[in-house]
Amino acid sequence: MKKAWMTAAAAAVVLAGAGWGGWTYWQGRKAAPKAAPAAEAPELPAGALVSLQGVLRAQNVVTVIAPLDGVMEEVPVTVGEEVFESQILGRIANDLLEQNERNATLELERAQARVGALESTLLAARLEESRASADAARARSEYARAEREYQRQRILLREGATAKNTHDATQKVFESTQVESETLTALTRAIQERIQQASRDIEAARKTLAEEEEKLELARLELAAEQVVSPVDGVVVAIRKSAGAEVKKEVDILFDIAVDLTAMEVVLEPEPPVLKRVKVGMEALVDLADLPGDGLPAAVRAVEEGKVYVEFASPTPLARPGDPAFVRLKLP
Repeated sequence: MKKAWMTAAAAAVVLAGAGWGGWTYWQGRKAAPKAAPAAEAPELPAGALVSLQGVLRAQNVVTVIAPLDGVMEEVPVTVGEEVFESQILGRIANDLLEQNERNATLELERAQARVGALESTLLAARLEESRASADAARARSEYARAEREYQRQRILLREGATAKNTHDATQKVFESTQVESETLTALTRAIQERIQQASRDIEAARKTLAEEEEKLELARLELAAEQVVSPVDGVVVAIRKSAGAEVKKEVDILFDIAVDLTAMEVVLEPEPPVLKRVKVGMEALVDLADLPGDGLPAAVRAVEEGKVYVEFASPTPLARPGDPAFVRLKLP
């Protein structure tokens, strides 16, 4: 009995200790002070000078758009490189245009071969016609002599002044020369007709040749568009499509070229407390690393989408797009 009471008392003590510990822990949590909020940066006073770092950018930029569909095959220029008008900036491979150029070249070669063959045929026909005309002229002359002699022998035979065999021999010569003359005359006319037809064929073939030359010239002009050239003198400030990229005609921009490095601006991204106090038209000073001094006069051109654009006139060609610059502003 006594042993059971002692066991119950011990258990009560343990429970009481646990309850006190839990109450103490809860009180400690309840009494723990809240953390103080972080102190906000103090507002800069009016007239405060701030110096902000930004990136130089050219104000006047010419974009180069893809002149045809295809794949950029090579880009031999780099960002920051000076380029001149008509300099090759890249090459676009277009299988269809290359095949068109090959087909046009083949058709032109065929047209040239046909014209050459027809001209050779015409030349040979003219030589043949020349010989046939000479033979026909000779045959007509002989036929004329034989006809006169035959007519004379007929008269003599009728009057009994010549032998019958002499008359018959003359008649045979007359008849043979007549056949030869008619044959050679007909041959000459046939050759002349062939010459006229060959001339007409050559005229048509030359017309076809001219058309094929125009087609080839057009195909080569289209193929020349594979060479992307700079439209202006300037500095490459961005390459939008690298080698291997697909491009769409008159859709994709390939390059950005700055054309006037005297008209520059600095792009800033100030913190919100400063950004909200920057206004368009505010005066500023731009500090360039390569141009020591009191700074270049500048002005805020625009404040858009969290960025500030400060424009200024650069007196040095050493200031390049992409270089860092500092801008000093006096806050209102």
